[in-house]
Amino acid sequence: MKKKITIAGNGFASLFFIMYFLDSPVFPFFAWCFRRMYSRYDMTVIGNGAFVYFPAIPEFLTHKRNTQCITVDIRSFLGRRNIRLIEDRIIDVQDGGRTVVTEHGRYANDALFLGIGPSFRKDDLPGTREYTYSPCYGPDDMARFTSRLESLDQGIVYIGYKINKKDGFVAGRTGPMYECACLLDAALKKRGARDRFEIHFFSPNRTPGEKGALTDRLRERGIIMDDGYLPAAFVEGGMVDHDGTFRKADLVLYSPEITGAPFLRQSCLPVSAGGHIDVDRYGQVRGLHNVFAAGDCASHEAPPPWVPHQAHMAQLRAQAAAQNLKAALKNKSPTHRYRHELSCILDMDNDAMWMHIAEDDRPPFWNLFPRRSKHLIQVKALFERLFLFYLRYL
Repeated sequence: MKKKITIAGNGFASLFFIMYFLDSPVFPFFAWCFRRMYSRYDMTVIGNGAFVYFPAIPEFLTHKRNTQCITVDIRSFLGRRNIRLIEDRIIDVQDGGRTVVTEHGRYANDALFLGIGPSFRKDDLPGTREYTYSPCYGPDDMARFTSRLESLDQGIVYIGYKINKKDGFVAGRTGPMYECACLLDAALKKRGARDRFEIHFFSPNRTPGEKGALTDRLRERGIIMDDGYLPAAFVEGGMVDHDGTFRKADLVLYSPEITGAPFLRQSCLPVSAGGHIDVDRYGQVRGLHNVFAAGDCASHEAPPPWVPHQAHMAQLRAQAAAQNLKAALKNKSPTHRYRHELSCILDMDNDAMWMHIAEDDRPPFWNLFPRRSKHLIQVKALFERLFLFYLRYL
């Protein structure tokens, strides 16, 4: 009898998990025929069926990207792999992971992979929902911000983030916010309006007077650094400080702390101090049989403090989870541990930096690429095109 495998979510972690679990070949047509006849697995994905390439969303500011070009309907991708898609929203996990409950049904499994993405703490700071935008919420929110920006002839724009540090790693979106600050500067310069706008960059997680390459890039662009700052509330037309002082802001682009989905604490899944699914270094959910998790929904075991939530880290974690789940289905112990690594290219429109830290000091791509060069923008775009081509056609 085929093993029933449920994959919750259809973001980076889930798609990388499918890739590594099936050892996806170059010629998927022949694999489709083979799997129809010989597959040992009955695989189901529960999600919305639309994959969004989130790393490209900051480029909405310079009109190099839009919603259509970074969104892929993955039904064909799943169909070529004989994977069923259930378009629904997960609201609970029960029976030690053996039952996934959605808004419209219940689904049993022999093994479960959770790649359900993050939840943003929009309610921790009053006014976040009503008066701020974020590239991290998706393309629609960023498109609304861009539209509002273009309606302004002058103004004050604040860009910032906050990190959830309860689990000892960077549970927040820092990279996209730095990128947005640089690309906003570029977009306003192309409009000939930069001198009519103030751009502020703020975060309570930055030390006042903090130095470094990222700080230098922002200062070079005339961006005002409000290190250590977090308002008491966002309000119409600006922000209110803790002493009651009003700060004018025509637009605020803000990424709040990241945590796990709201239903987790009512489910059978163990939850970390920071609200994430509690997993070990093998991707296993602690205390549960044949349940694995990766990506922004999951915590890290003993992480270095710089470890981020990002697509690359989701890839490394999903690879380990896929290999270990295959071993678990054969009643073998897990052996694949994922590597802690931060690796991303910061696009500044007229410049770019490869931000990279690895716990084993391994360089990105054998140091074939420079760490700072405008040509890295093309490298980043190439990664995007290859991944989206893979989803659409292979």
